[in-house]
Amino acid sequence: MADNKQIIELYTELAQNPQKDFGWDKGLENAKAHGYKQEWIDALDSKVWDFCAAVGNPFLEANIKKGNTVLDLGCGAGLDVLVASHLVGKNGQVYGVDITPKMVEIASTHAKELNATNVKILESNFDAVDLEDESIDVVISNGAINLTSCKESVFSEIYRVLKPDGRIFFADMIDISVDEGGCCSIKESSCCDNTEEDWANCVAGTMREHELIELIQKAGFKDVKCTGHTHYITAETTKGATFKATKIASSQLREKYWENIFQSVDYEQVLWHQSSPEKSLELIKNYSHSDSNIIDVGCGASYLVDNLLQDGYKNITLVDTAKTSLDIVQSRINNSAVECICTDILKLNSDKKYDIWHDRAVLHFLLSKKERTEYFQTLEDSLKSKGIAIISTFKVDGPLQCAGLDIRQYNHQKMLHELPSTLSLLESQEYTHVTPKETTQEYIYFVIQKK
Repeated sequence: MADNKQIIELYTELAQNPQKDFGWDKGLENAKAHGYKQEWIDALDSKVWDFCAAVGNPFLEANIKKGNTVLDLGCGAGLDVLVASHLVGKNGQVYGVDITPKMVEIASTHAKELNATNVKILESNFDAVDLEDESIDVVISNGAINLTSCKESVFSEIYRVLKPDGRIFFADMIDISVDEGGCCSIKESSCCDNTEEDWANCVAGTMREHELIELIQKAGFKDVKCTGHTHYITAETTKGATFKATKIASSQLREKYWENIFQSVDYEQVLWHQSSPEKSLELIKNYSHSDSNIIDVGCGASYLVDNLLQDGYKNITLVDTAKTSLDIVQSRINNSAVECICTDILKLNSDKKYDIWHDRAVLHFLLSKKERTEYFQTLEDSLKSKGIAIISTFKVDGPLQCAGLDIRQYNHQKMLHELPSTLSLLESQEYTHVTPKETTQEYIYFVIQKK
């Protein structure tokens, strides 16, 4: 399989020799064949179009508006970046990202020559772009995602940078190979040879249309659709295609995911289940009394509330994004005095103030800095002055996933780094959880106080 070095070498040569025949369609006639508008052609210097190796037209259904912020992954010499710059206007912003230094240099030069002050070109891998969470309205790409070896990571990064309901429109190569029975076959990811004419076909392995759609859906997108095939080919088994999708808000993803968990599995057999939540009870009792207002966020079907009621606690609120989990708990405790709120924790809107905030395993699922900032703001808004938050996460060197989802590990120093100045870390305690399968998981508990 070709690596970044091979990609950089080939596209450096393209950057230096745009007129060379690489075995693919290029240039202005290629752009016209994909339906690039005459007004875009007229708006750009004619020499820019020499670099056009577009496999499709990501702008056909993008509906990019004035003032939008656009990211182009694999911007090359900056052709699509400059078209996007024209579309978003002076109040918009366009970022181009490419891994080839020479292409970054040329794209930056083209933007400067066109006086495109709303353009910034970045040298970066596609799965680690130096942009803020949820800062982009539209992501475009043209013949670049196929060249990446881990497409899951790329679409995860696209999900991260897109705003809620942000959109992706891209063109790329798909696998149209068939076996002897007429059915699509899965090609080997590695290259058979390194001839330039089929190099782009086998760099990291093209995917079949439905496989790519499924991958994008799993990354957190809805309305995923192949909007058409293009004339572009790099080998007998490939064809250009265009796609579009819309980002699902992370809160909606969490609701769907956890609702499915509690509807489909025995909650007493999941690995995180505790028949007796001893450590949480110990810390709650250390920092509260029976009349304290307690909120258990991401409560799931935990037995914590059962134990608190048994110990004489009266003012308990349970919060979870999955209604089924709250129904399970209510049917088990049969106590109408316990308030149940079905919502994503980042959307919690309650006038009630709490003495104790308990979270056994919500924070570590929040992978973006933006969501963690929102989490701590919600926590602070919910606590009384001098109120206590008891938060448990997987610790550094502990599990990397929970319930099939990636998590963020913590230790004392990492938690200190996360906390806003309005919250103080009083103590941390490591804890080994024995799962229902009699395996172990390493947790760490934090006790945090509102100033």
